[in-house]
Amino acid sequence: MTTLADHARSMIGYNAWANERILAAAGGLTPDAYAQIADTLRHTLATQRWWLANWTHGAFAEPAAWPLAEMRAQFARSDADLLAFAHALTDGGWDHAEPWWAQWGYADTGRVGQMIFQVVYHGIQHRAEIAVILTERGHSPGDLDYLQFLFPHLA
Repeated sequence: MTTLADHARSMIGYNAWANERILAAAGGLTPDAYAQIADTLRHTLATQRWWLANWTHGAFAEPAAWPLAEMRAQFARSDADLLAFAHALTDGGWDHAEPWWAQWGYADTGRVGQMIFQVVYHGIQHRAEIAVILTERGHSPGDLDYLQFLFPHLA
């Protein structure tokens, strides 16, 4: 039986896999074309880092819009940190809730599991936007479906 924590690990693994496919495809862009996606990449990276800092009570620093090589390195670190968090996650941790938005004056709480899915789905949205630009310029990242990530892992 798959637990909620197992599913979170799978989704975060998918997120890292899809990020790398986008970043690899971006390697074929000219600097001007890369400039069109750099802010969206930075925003996606910032979201991953911000939520991880919330879950771990760590520090958050807004990332810069780096050249592609540095952006790839920053995503690799962020994705590895998210995967490490996911591998330590328990079903109890999945249900842990805090008022994550208190700094903005909201008293609502959200469960870690729900916020993990927010990070993943947020990434899906922005990767789709970037994939359109990549495809228009002849550098499609290919199929980013979750099943494409799962196929090599299915027994």
